[in-house]
Amino acid sequence: MMRRPFPLVALLALLYAAPSISDADSPADVLRRSNEGIHRFTMENGIIGLVKEDRSAPVAAIQLWFGTGSIHEDEYLGAGLSHYVEHMIFKGTPTRGAGDISRELDAAGGRVNAYTTFDRTVFHVVLPSENWEVGLDVLSDAVMNASFPEDEWENEQTVILQEMAMNRDNPRRELSRLLWNSAFRTHPYQHPVIGYKEVFLETTRDDLIAFFHRHYTPDNMIFAVTGDVNARDVEKKARAAFSEFDRRARPPVVVPAEPPQIAPRFARKTGAYEVSRAAWGWHTVPLHHPDAAALDVLAAVIGRGESARLTLEIRDRKQLVHNISAWSFTPGEPGLFGINATFDPEHEEAVMDAVEREIERWRDVPFSEAEIDKARRQVMIDTLGDLQTMRGQVHSVASGEFYAGDPRFSERYLKRLDEVTPDSLHDVLNRYVRKENRTLALLTPERPEAEVAEETTEPLIDEPVRLTLTNGIPLIVREDRRLPLVHVAVTFLGGLLSEDEKTQGITQFTSDLLTRGTTTRSARDIAETLESLGARLSPFSGLNSFGVQGMSLTEDLDSLLDIIADILLDSTFPEEEITRQRTRQLAEIRAQREQPFTLADERVRDVLYPGHPYRWTPLGNEDSVSRLARADLKAYLERHLRTGNMAISIFGPLTPDEARAQAERVFAEIPEGDKVVYEREIGDRDLPTRITQRKPHHQTIFLMAFPGVTLLDEHLDTLDVLRTAMSGLSSELAREIRDKRGLVYFVGALQRAGLDPGRFVLYAGTFEEAVEELEALMDQEIERILAEGLSEEELARAQEQIVGDYYATLQDSAALAQVSALNELYGLGYDHAFRKEERIRAITNKDIREAASTVFEDEHRVISIVFPPAQEPGETLE
Repeated sequence: MMRRPFPLVALLALLYAAPSISDADSPADVLRRSNEGIHRFTMENGIIGLVKEDRSAPVAAIQLWFGTGSIHEDEYLGAGLSHYVEHMIFKGTPTRGAGDISRELDAAGGRVNAYTTFDRTVFHVVLPSENWEVGLDVLSDAVMNASFPEDEWENEQTVILQEMAMNRDNPRRELSRLLWNSAFRTHPYQHPVIGYKEVFLETTRDDLIAFFHRHYTPDNMIFAVTGDVNARDVEKKARAAFSEFDRRARPPVVVPAEPPQIAPRFARKTGAYEVSRAAWGWHTVPLHHPDAAALDVLAAVIGRGESARLTLEIRDRKQLVHNISAWSFTPGEPGLFGINATFDPEHEEAVMDAVEREIERWRDVPFSEAEIDKARRQVMIDTLGDLQTMRGQVHSVASGEFYAGDPRFSERYLKRLDEVTPDSLHDVLNRYVRKENRTLALLTPERPEAEVAEETTEPLIDEPVRLTLTNGIPLIVREDRRLPLVHVAVTFLGGLLSEDEKTQGITQFTSDLLTRGTTTRSARDIAETLESLGARLSPFSGLNSFGVQGMSLTEDLDSLLDIIADILLDSTFPEEEITRQRTRQLAEIRAQREQPFTLADERVRDVLYPGHPYRWTPLGNEDSVSRLARADLKAYLERHLRTGNMAISIFGPLTPDEARAQAERVFAEIPEGDKVVYEREIGDRDLPTRITQRKPHHQTIFLMAFPGVTLLDEHLDTLDVLRTAMSGLSSELAREIRDKRGLVYFVGALQRAGLDPGRFVLYAGTFEEAVEELEALMDQEIERILAEGLSEEELARAQEQIVGDYYATLQDSAALAQVSALNELYGLGYDHAFRKEERIRAITNKDIREAASTVFEDEHRVISIVFPPAQEPGETLE
């Protein structure tokens, strides 16, 4: 739903600048010490500058925040002009043409983007720190000298209309829109950030330019940088870059306050949905209010995690919902406290009643110190997870400045969290979560007619090592003492490739149930133990594998590993948990049908993988999931739980010997056995083919698919470069069909590779009348690549994008732990991911043409299109 503008998950983001943490340091100590390094300055034109040096990775993140969002649009309220500015800001300046901005940043290995919210517009880039000045030069030019070319304005108008349609097809966005439109009657929070189609179409290019010059001024801007940079050097060069950004008269924007709500409100929307969704919202406070911290803790206590009150009572005990959670959104203006739930339509009345009864029960059942302590620890662990990225750090600093006028606001907020007591939780519950202050929004199926120091003394990236346990299991260890967090991944061969017609969905079913009970631990015991430690443990499954991922503080690793070993060796698959999982998985299967992209891809898979498991999804189908029994699940786990069929990784502040000792202790009892091999043949394909279907959605989805390669194929990395070159706003494909012709909202390519051959797909979100031209232009682009390959600029840009993403990935220990174990399991080698840069930079244009010729064959093509419903003349789809 909605997240806080100064998210609690970013509270400790500055901690990561510290090279190491001593055992005696509290998070607040490290936070305070790290915040002292923030360099703040104000330019002559009013721009506030913020710089935080961090040598942990060769990355820099730059963000420009403007205090203008959808609530500041004055006479254009509801037109989404701030969002339009977001789209147009990178469309050209007097010295850079359309596409030059994204191409220049891509060539520097950067990722540029922008977003708009109710109260701000943010332009941001993450790139290798050696190229940070490129980011400054390009972004400063864009915001000071945006030219808003007329042809680009027209094209982008079509693009935004497609985005509007895409949003209407997203049930979560639609539910949010319904809630905010109902909860606010006077305040402009009631209007969607993107605006309304009718109001949007009434605005002109002159309106957009006037709005931009009125609001996007230097005194309304924050310039923030975090990364491997020198703060004084950044200030000097920023002052120079923005020296010609002159102040302009900027009239104040008066945002009307929302009057107190004195009666409950209700709104319902029906549509082509498979499950029902509900959102309860209660008016609360802005970020600076003393109650904001208590509201965050209240949301965590009642609706976050497997042992939260709402989860235990309504999902697990009463089994009325598939999921339920709580949230608190407190921006610069008074926000909302809310609860979200997803459930089967027939349980609607019972869900409404259960939530109301539970809220009333909280008024009588005190919140315990243990619950509050657990919530605080959850916040701590969540926060530490975000410390690894420059983007998270720069967002934290800019948020504090933007909402509180203090980049060190995190310290005050952390103090407020420490002051939360059971009594203060009870107070905010009674003060805000009242019936007359409530808005309920329902999204339901249509009813039947019947009814971010220049020296660095330690290597930025530690090399992983491969060990072998006594029983033969490979163990990959990466020592990393930057944070007191350890990440564990236990992986097995299996996944979709191991399933057949009768057992579709069994991998996900089995893996999801691993945390639901053992002989000595119930599902609730596991959840409460993990959450009391602030640890996480989650199963995963995919095309070729499954397993579990865990994370904890280093001091709690033994407890985490004990639980992992227990669930692998002694899962009991309780019947009541099987019933719950079946219900949830069936609901997820139904919910898949709400996404037109999924529907189009489903038909592609049917054609490309006849008789092969890759034609299914990991969720399975309703028939197979309905038939799976406890004996099936136990047998599946038993068959795959073998020493030769698995790999383990432990990444964190442990030496290899320390990690080995821990792993030997808990995994010694894994049954011996060889790798489980599945030989699946792909049947005869009926190719080429074209499939069209009409579904009750607003957008047209176009897929052009070809048989792909395996994970071990020599062309895999080359095809990844090709995929990158054909994706993103700077691609030749996007420039032609999106920027020049306005035929699509989004366009790109994807590659799915497995142990068996996967697929390579070109995709676009478009409208029905544009399909013929779109397809011809895609064919034209394929012919160019087959004949000429990529231009020197395209190839370099794609390589830099992938390498830039690789640098960013090196910050994510959880993902690296998982992928290292999986690569070892697949035969690629445990260090395959760490050698990606050298592989990518070695690719030539000859390699591109050769790889393209193995994929782009006309006789092997599948076209899959999902159209909206046919319309009568003059009819519009609402």
